[in-house]
Amino acid sequence: MKKKIFSLMLAAMLLIASVVTAAEIQGGVIEVEGIKYYEAGKSMDELRRMAVLDGYRALAEALGDLKISSESTMKDLTDLSDEVKVAVQKTVNGARYTVTRDSEGNFHSKIRLNLYGGANSIANIVVPQNTSVEPFPKFSPKFETIDSNYTGLVIDCAGQEISTAILPKIKSVSGKEIYAIQYLQRNIVVGRGMVNYSDANSGTARAGNNPLTIQAMFVEDCDVVVSDDDAEKILAANSKSNFLSKCMVVFLK
Repeated sequence: MKKKIFSLMLAAMLLIASVVTAAEIQGGVIEVEGIKYYEAGKSMDELRRMAVLDGYRALAEALGDLKISSESTMKDLTDLSDEVKVAVQKTVNGARYTVTRDSEGNFHSKIRLNLYGGANSIANIVVPQNTSVEPFPKFSPKFETIDSNYTGLVIDCAGQEISTAILPKIKSVSGKEIYAIQYLQRNIVVGRGMVNYSDANSGTARAGNNPLTIQAMFVEDCDVVVSDDDAEKILAANSKSNFLSKCMVVFLK
């Protein structure tokens, strides 16, 4: 019965959600909080359940505005496809939650949902299936001699507003796409995500112990734009150690 209530509520919320609440997206997990303030006449079980429902409401709102790419959000997909809507409901029902009670009798819920990590993740719903993988673009011959020991890529976007997305891109300023879903194996993207969004506190371990660090010229919503020379440098380094194919990429906020 409880799962049925959650499913019905989420189905409605995913249709109307348009504002992201105070959701935190870190390490491939989206986390939201719900609350039910103490109300006389309500049992502890009722208050607890209402806190959880508030958490699921917040999760539905956060998912509604979650970026898939610079062209689409989760809400766009659920509006277009009943199949996607059902898949999202099923995945959300598998989200983990905890509930605590504070000294004033208020109940607080915390709900965590995997964006990546396998079958029970949002990425498994939105990453295209049965598509061929294209080779990475060729790079300028003048970068043939670039260091072959880079373990990954760090794009420094500090000071710029970047949206978290399931399928972001890295592009050159002249428009060449050098990192995008069409170049990657689906199982790797679903399993670990294309990019780790990081900051000075969480570090850049995803890119290994010798990453190639590039300064972003600017950000277009969730896509990062680098200079033409830096784009060629990234492709040349990748041709020798293949870190892009392994999604060893960090966007540093």
